Amino acid sequence: MRTFLLSLAAFAFLAACGGINSNLPSTSISLYKYAGSVQCTGGGMSLSEMERQLTDADIQVLSSACGLDGNVYASVCGSADGRIGIFEVPEAKAQAASSLGFAPLSDLPAATKVACQ
Repeated sequence: MRTFLLSLAAFAFLAACGGINSNLPSTSISLYKYAGSVQCTGGGMSLSEMERQLTDADIQVLSSACGLDGNVYASVCGSADGRIGIFEVPEAKAQAASSLGFAPLSDLPAATKVACQ
């Protein structure tokens, strides 16, 4: 019983102090940016290049993934392919990311995460 009470007290202390991850932002937002790639030839920016744009602007990237915007595209070489980068950043940095061309993922309700190519 004593061990249980000590564990409970330690947990309460950590919770009151913000826990182990107290340096993480309390709220975050999912953003996206088009890669700029096209059908048949690819191209555009890689996920790491888009992430670097954020970190160079002093915006912490909590997670990142490749994705598709969820729109339907005609199969035509040279036209858009809908590839996007998806990033989780602190909500307080959303405006700064917006100035770099990133937008809320909620603007693309059909977007999905996919394996990076």
